[in-house]
Amino acid sequence: MLNLIKYEFIKKYKLILITLIISAALNLFLLTKGTGGSAVFLTLFPIIMSILYMVDIIKMYSDDLNKRSGYMLFMTPNSGYKIIVSKLFTAIIEGLAILLLYFIFILINGAYIIILSGADINFNEIIYAVNRLMSGNLGFNLGHVFMFMLTGLLFLISFLTTAYTAMTIRKSIFSEIKFGGALSFVIFLLLNWGISRLSAQFFDILTPYYNSFSFVTRPTATELVYMLLPLNVSFIIQSIILTLCSGYLLEKKINL
Repeated sequence: MLNLIKYEFIKKYKLILITLIISAALNLFLLTKGTGGSAVFLTLFPIIMSILYMVDIIKMYSDDLNKRSGYMLFMTPNSGYKIIVSKLFTAIIEGLAILLLYFIFILINGAYIIILSGADINFNEIIYAVNRLMSGNLGFNLGHVFMFMLTGLLFLISFLTTAYTAMTIRKSIFSEIKFGGALSFVIFLLLNWGISRLSAQFFDILTPYYNSFSFVTRPTATELVYMLLPLNVSFIIQSIILTLCSGYLLEKKINL
């Protein structure tokens, strides 16, 4: 499986390098615009990267299923489960790398803002300095940012598994039916509809749990962890179940 993950990153290393270079260059440019430039970058970066991330990960799997270049992957002595799990792990690693990169940008921009304000900064304690800056100016800290970003990543991965499953169903069970692209989209919509119905019932059961929290004041980072825990667990469970379903179809039903 490690070889499959390495293979995925080898295929996209140029894209990763270009993205890193463009992101760093854009951030340096916006830093010259002062605090406003930093705010624009830190706001737009996660939004744009989330879109690019989803397009890249879905395209990666779609190409393997529908293009001749992907046939070689399914001809290797790897089970369907290994192939789909390696895809998922690649997505997780790539998503965590984006999350880490965003935190680095937060620290860089935070340190720059502190310097612009004329305050002294000890770079050995830069995390604490940026954390105090965010807590004082925005009312939340790096712990809040981490939890929101982690929850966002888990949502994107669970959303990704529905797209993977829809494409796998179309390429296996409905491989002989025409209009494959449209059918994949319909399956994708039905999967998300079914999951949303199940999730609604799940969260109805957990309503008393959420009522135990007081929303009069802003929750601390620790309280936010507990508040988002059921949601994150549901994303993880969904991702595991749909990945296993896709693995079974790749192993038993795939028709390239």
